Amino acid sequence: MIDLTEHRENLRKTLLNLSFDSTKFEGKHWPGGIYGDNAIIHIIENDNTEQALKMLKHVANWFEHEHPTGRRTDEEPDFASIKILMALYDKRCYDKLPEDIKEDLKKFYTKNDYRSIYASENHSFMFRVSRLLAAQFYKGEYFENYQKSAEQLYKEDTEYINEFIDFRAAESWGEFDSLGYLCEDFIILNTLYSYTDDPGLKNKAKMIMDVIFLDMIADSKGAVYGGAHGRSYTGGIIDRTNCEAAWLYSYFFGGDCYNPDIIVSAITLYSDYQPSEIVYEVERNKKFPFENYERKHLHCCGAWYNDIRYDKLAMITGSINKHTYVTEDYILGSVNLQSDYYPGSGDNKGYAHHQQHEWELSFTDNGKVKIFSHHPGSSGEHNRWTGDIGCCCGSFYTNKNTALAMYNIIEKNMQKKINAYCPLEYFKNKILESKYIFLEYGKLYISIYLSEGYRINKEDGYTDRELISEGTQHAVVLRVEYKDKFDSLQSFADSIKKIPVIFDKEAKTVKFDGIELRTDGNSENGKENLYPYKKVYDCYFLQSEFGSKVITVINGSKKVIYDFNQNKIITA
Repeated sequence: MIDLTEHRENLRKTLLNLSFDSTKFEGKHWPGGIYGDNAIIHIIENDNTEQALKMLKHVANWFEHEHPTGRRTDEEPDFASIKILMALYDKRCYDKLPEDIKEDLKKFYTKNDYRSIYASENHSFMFRVSRLLAAQFYKGEYFENYQKSAEQLYKEDTEYINEFIDFRAAESWGEFDSLGYLCEDFIILNTLYSYTDDPGLKNKAKMIMDVIFLDMIADSKGAVYGGAHGRSYTGGIIDRTNCEAAWLYSYFFGGDCYNPDIIVSAITLYSDYQPSEIVYEVERNKKFPFENYERKHLHCCGAWYNDIRYDKLAMITGSINKHTYVTEDYILGSVNLQSDYYPGSGDNKGYAHHQQHEWELSFTDNGKVKIFSHHPGSSGEHNRWTGDIGCCCGSFYTNKNTALAMYNIIEKNMQKKINAYCPLEYFKNKILESKYIFLEYGKLYISIYLSEGYRINKEDGYTDRELISEGTQHAVVLRVEYKDKFDSLQSFADSIKKIPVIFDKEAKTVKFDGIELRTDGNSENGKENLYPYKKVYDCYFLQSEFGSKVITVINGSKKVIYDFNQNKIITA
């Protein structure tokens, strides 16, 4: 383990310097403090306590005033509910609260409905943990909002949360490897770990937090978390040092992305959770290069909303099949096949791709440098660099040094073009041709092929970082090689152009160097790639059979087993 003392002190200072006035929203949820957690820090630390108490009272009366961003107050009251739990459970705060704020908090939890209107899995999980801990705190009370006693809710929510965590251990997270929402899950789990009075639930929360980090480690070098990602936002996709996942990773493991102004959740400051020693051992001792094959649970809105809907869960027969290749110098990965089967549930098929980042080549020395292609879709449902909700027009495949992407845009009202992110300023030498770009970066040469040609954006904030290719059918091929195999960038370019790209628009196939990409699968050197993958995690240091709820961590001759069936960490 590493000593987090300095990290915690830096974080404490950073959080105390943040604004916590919910009436002055600055465009970022956490730094603006609109959920009350930063006010609680000031109360605990005896800093600007009077203003902090006003802010906490404001949040405790969440439903009595307009949302600071103009949204509906029932869109995200669960974010407030999870974060103001610290005011109840940290005596350094609670003992300083005047009676009127204590009553406001009690009313928030026992009179109002703080479920989100959204049925996504992290919203549902957040609500359940919030209500469990509220019921634990307000024992003997009747929760008018849910027409049940605290004891009834405590029992129901304990059963729900145990089952939810077990499901995550068995099939991983619906918003898989999200650069942002995985960190929201971590906040929920760390809050549960810190305040639950159930030893079994506390242990299970610790185990699944460890697994979150092991999952990240298997797709990363340092805090550069590469490859494909579930629901994520532009900031983190474009700049991997500017996302919650990198901040969280850096806080616990150090590395190039760590800095004293790092922003992680308030619960992280006061919780005594720290990853187990085996997690640190694996992170320290990784041997490059390595491959990781993963099978992830498909997101299903509504399956966990209110009650567990086993009928909805039973509809999910497909999965995310993800591949990542991690070297000392680069990370290449994609969703190699996403099989979306949602009988009678059209909403979920679209949402499964919502803000999904399908493939990427990233460079381990700089989280700001990466290459990927994307369909920007319609302005109503997509944005420039995230998504594919509704259109679902892409197919993708990567191996150790090649990425193939194919787009068939057939939905109405979708933009008839694709774009690619390629920050040209970071590449030492470049050869630009009509359909090819050849680049030099450190020890590497990279080629990018766009079947319909491209133009380089010269008009806005993405000048010289965005490639735009017009049309409804596209093939994109990327190859990355080490420079020592070639005499020059030009010789690399000449060798690549000798390998034909065969794009059959009618058959909807792309072939390159023995790889064939189709809309329903892919093959290499005549051998069909078989899906779904058998394992949730499959790399040399992390193994788990899909559905088993058993994760085996390997460090040399040492094995540590996270067995969620027994709720035990076992050293073999």
